[in-house]
Amino acid sequence: MKQIDVQINPYLELMNSILLTSKYNEMTKAHIGYGLMTEEINEYTKAIKNFFEKYSDHPIYQYIEEMIPNGFTFSRPVEVALSLGNSKDFKRKYMPSEMCLKYCGGLDKVDDLLEQLKAFEKETGYFAFFEKQKCFYAPYLEKAINMIQKLPYISILEQEFGKEQGDYCYVISSLMKGNYGVSFKNQSFGKTDMYSVFSTEGYSISEAILFHEYSHPFINPMTEKYSDLVNHYQDAYEYLKPYRKEGFISGYVDFEECVNEHLVRAMVIQLLKKNGLFEEAEQMMNYDMELGYRYLPMILEQYENYDKHRDVYHDFEAFYPTLIQVFSQPV
Repeated sequence: MKQIDVQINPYLELMNSILLTSKYNEMTKAHIGYGLMTEEINEYTKAIKNFFEKYSDHPIYQYIEEMIPNGFTFSRPVEVALSLGNSKDFKRKYMPSEMCLKYCGGLDKVDDLLEQLKAFEKETGYFAFFEKQKCFYAPYLEKAINMIQKLPYISILEQEFGKEQGDYCYVISSLMKGNYGVSFKNQSFGKTDMYSVFSTEGYSISEAILFHEYSHPFINPMTEKYSDLVNHYQDAYEYLKPYRKEGFISGYVDFEECVNEHLVRAMVIQLLKKNGLFEEAEQMMNYDMELGYRYLPMILEQYENYDKHRDVYHDFEAFYPTLIQVFSQPV
């Protein structure tokens, strides 16, 4: 029986530590209205800033900062770091997604960045530093491990979507704001390995956010595959704009992203209810409606229809063309 692997990823911690000590927060604040790295001061962030201070003029900072305006933000640094998998020599285990490559400047740019990270680690001895600091994560690891033992999350997800995936990795990093779900095709086994990354802030380590981040790799590829059909309902984007919470950008970069966020957030509510977490489901519904995801009630009706007719819709992909029609009408 497959298990969710709870872990701290040293490659991601290296990437996030560089971003934390760079102009990343300053630059993302100017672009999206808030910084994407933590502003919390604790023993771990203080240790990072002290360790990296003597390397503040290192060329890797300029290299990364030049990538940021082109889209090296949100999940892109996360995906590049996790594309290394569990390798020990900065060699890619996975191919990053087309979207990631686009916003990074292409595969050559990604591979060049990984070479620079490798040289930077060798020069600084970062991994030895991290080994001394990773005890900071002990209580968060314990919390996550206790949570994943409460429900059979993998079977819940794979039964709901009607698709089996590869490995499930639950990665924790305290250095970022927000949570991310990325996935990679495992060329050896022909399945998709799931990497969901969770911050330690607020509600991040919870059943709801676990369902959220692991739903993205099931749903996002469907939106990409049926993009022509999805974009047929572009008018829905205009219907939604008056409801979007002021200053809230995540999930509204473009219509396809907005569709993904609607479908994922509705699926979280659906799965919470199906597993008896009714209070959490209500909290998520109220929170997401306030953010402007006003198609949720209609999508949830469609999810009920999907569950009742699994004899017709054997998996989520078979249902997707019907589901997407909810965006044909105004909210």
